[in-house]
Amino acid sequence: MSAKADPLDHLYQHLVSRKSSRSKTIRDLPPEARNEYYAEANRQSRAKRKAAIEAGTPEPTDAVIQQALADAALMILAVNGPGAAQVRQALGVAFPDRVGVPMTVQHRARTGSLRPKLIGVPGTGLKSS
Repeated sequence: MSAKADPLDHLYQHLVSRKSSRSKTIRDLPPEARNEYYAEANRQSRAKRKAAIEAGTPEPTDAVIQQALADAALMILAVNGPGAAQVRQALGVAFPDRVGVPMTVQHRARTGSLRPKLIGVPGTGLKSS
C-alpha cells in the first residue's frame, strides 16, 4: 500500500506547490477586501457608463435599451404616429386601475412636460431631460 501512497503523495505535494506559487486572485482576498474591491469596480463601471451616455455613445445594456424604447414610445405618442394606439394599450395594461394614464401620458408627451431622457427630440432643438 505504501507504493501507491507515494505517487498520490507526490501528486498532492505538486498540487500544493502549484497553488502556492500562483498569483493571488480576487477570490483569495478576505471577504471585506473582496467586497471593497467589487464596490470600487462597480463605481468605476457606473462612471464609465454615465460618461458614455453623456458622450452620446452608450453601452447597449438592458437599462439603456429599455430607456431608448421608452423614449421612442414617447416620441410616437407626442406626434400620435403609427403605433400610438399600441403604446396607449400597453400603458393601459401596465396601469389597469388607472384608466386615464394613457391619455395623460400622451398629453404630457405632446406638451413636452414628459420628455425623452436618452434620445434628443429631432427638429425641435429640445435636449433630452
